[in-house]
Amino acid sequence: MARPEKELPMDIPLSLRSLAIDMRDVRRDSGLTVSELAKEISYSTTAVSQATSGKTVPSWELVQAFVKGCGYDGDMERWKRAHRDARRDTKGVSSAEDTGETPVPRLALVPRRRRPVEQAPAPAQPDGLLALVQQAREFERRDKRVASVTSADHMHTALALCTTAEDVIELMNELVRTKDLSLQELEERSRNHYPISNTTFTQILSNTALPTTEWLHIFLSACGLEEERTVMWHFTVTRIRISQMRQRERQGASRFGRRRRSVRETVSGIRKRTPLLSFLAAAAWAVTVTSLIHGTHILP
Repeated sequence: MARPEKELPMDIPLSLRSLAIDMRDVRRDSGLTVSELAKEISYSTTAVSQATSGKTVPSWELVQAFVKGCGYDGDMERWKRAHRDARRDTKGVSSAEDTGETPVPRLALVPRRRRPVEQAPAPAQPDGLLALVQQAREFERRDKRVASVTSADHMHTALALCTTAEDVIELMNELVRTKDLSLQELEERSRNHYPISNTTFTQILSNTALPTTEWLHIFLSACGLEEERTVMWHFTVTRIRISQMRQRERQGASRFGRRRRSVRETVSGIRKRTPLLSFLAAAAWAVTVTSLIHGTHILP
């Protein structure tokens, strides 16, 4: 019986975690054990096991042999981007240059003060969009209905979690950083579609409003995104725009409701005073009729 895989370290970059999870999923779907896969691709069992441990970034040669040995025949460019992102985020190259692996920098542990016994610390909650993406990726790994994806798709997951225009702008800036593009380069690339100055790019990327459909298309094309990957961006922007429209409708309905209640309260107050007004009018009419019958005058 195969030994269960160890949990991935919690303090590693998201890109490395995604790469390790995807490699584990590919091997699990192939039905091969670590030993069987190692024999298939002519690597040691230790090297194959370490490749998905999350402790190091495996070499591209090992990643390529690993996924192909598991029977994967899809787009290898996605795996290459995933591997490049993982190496970039680990910041540094291992001294073991023959393996091409990059060690993962460990976070420095800061001593904490002891808490009183009665003040037990609350369980840690996801903080920020990227933490939510990591949590979603864990759900994807456990859910067999979700197809295995590479870390290049972490942006796809982040878009699915966007709820505000600020979230979309944050991911647009993240895309520019991931592609390692300058505003000048974006301006030059946009000329293929419509010339947009780097000043306009700066304004849009520092704004809090959703970009228009046309502007978003030019931006994504300038960033070099494949057409199939732009669909999720447009879907997300449309979803948030519809949500904003519904929120404005609810606010308008709320203001109308308050005005309607105010009118009802005014009418109700008039109705409550109506019996008294009717009584006074009847009394005045009775006095006038009586004075006419008796030939008297109320006024001098």
